[in-house]
Amino acid sequence: MSVGNRVYLKRNLPDMKLVEEFSHLPAANVADCMGRSCGMNPQIKLMSNPEKRQMCGVALTVKARPGDNMMLHKAMNISQPGDVIVVSNEGERNRAIMGEIMFNYLQGFKKIAGIVIDGPVRDIDVIAQGTMPLYATGTTPAGPYKEGPGEVNVPISCGGVSIHPGDIILGDKDGVIVIPRQDAGEILEKAKKLSQNDKAKAENSAKGTVNRQWVEDLMEKKEVEIIDDVYRG
Repeated sequence: MSVGNRVYLKRNLPDMKLVEEFSHLPAANVADCMGRSCGMNPQIKLMSNPEKRQMCGVALTVKARPGDNMMLHKAMNISQPGDVIVVSNEGERNRAIMGEIMFNYLQGFKKIAGIVIDGPVRDIDVIAQGTMPLYATGTTPAGPYKEGPGEVNVPISCGGVSIHPGDIILGDKDGVIVIPRQDAGEILEKAKKLSQNDKAKAENSAKGTVNRQWVEDLMEKKEVEIIDDVYRG
């Protein structure tokens, strides 16, 4: 087996009912149920104009050579509706990994749930108007190589977070988080409860009726010195 130059055609997939339920939750609420350590680097941001508030789908992973999109093209060929293609790029920022032609193929024909790229794109005038969620680090007119090597449907790192094929990818205007497939059911139940509580907190905060005594209690716990005077330098 050619490690570093291979394509797996199959993945372990999550229960699609879980994917559907996650699609109605803010990424921030779900992230709070995972120790707040599941969010991709904010350099990876929404570049298109999706119709839906959330992007939610199943990870189809691409381990790319920096600045090279050969394996992304293979992933495009095997992608299905409901997939989120996630592309590692080892921090490369000088070459666009995709542009208008590839975007139109995924949005218009493949109709996948979205794509996340740890690198830049080009043809932003078109992509910015597109309705398929596309997350990337920025733009550049410089194009990619198509030489390889690379891998498809293997564990990768994107935006500082590890992703396995079949993990659930959830994104909104705040950014992108990764939900491990094996833990998705437990996380969902916690996230639904937290989301409901957050709605109530937001309403109370706007009215000024939220209880903020926890701040004072925390100051005391952390032994913060409170000085009823001005600073005299």
